[in-house]
Amino acid sequence: MASFISGQLLTFECDGTIYAFDITSVTDIIEVPEITVLPMVAEHILGIMNLRGKVVPVMDFAGRMGFEPPEYDMHSCIIVVDCEGALLGIKVPRVIDAESYEKSAVSPSPVDNSCVVGYTVLGDRRVTIIDCVRLSEKNR
Repeated sequence: MASFISGQLLTFECDGTIYAFDITSVTDIIEVPEITVLPMVAEHILGIMNLRGKVVPVMDFAGRMGFEPPEYDMHSCIIVVDCEGALLGIKVPRVIDAESYEKSAVSPSPVDNSCVVGYTVLGDRRVTIIDCVRLSEKNR
């Protein structure tokens, strides 16, 4: 199991599934700002945004995971994560909550080198835990 797991997750919904980032990697949750489109980048890279004077790349989570683009609405937002010192904005349809969980209740992903590092159950919902560093590595 990844050692970065803190015991708290920021959960969000995409394509009917609940996903989460370890809360320690999340720096901001913001409304979708103006995004400057970049030429010749992967389809799931939406472009760049200005976050308090910093240029931050923005990806579409659904696109990165291979899903059809969701319908974004007023509940959609950007989760900004710190990927080993580099900020990355991740557009998601809906953030759910910051939630605590027992580290011992996490089942590791059976797939090595995946951005999915594990699974847990919160209430009656299965939650897929995403490693933001692994998620961003495919974009470099």
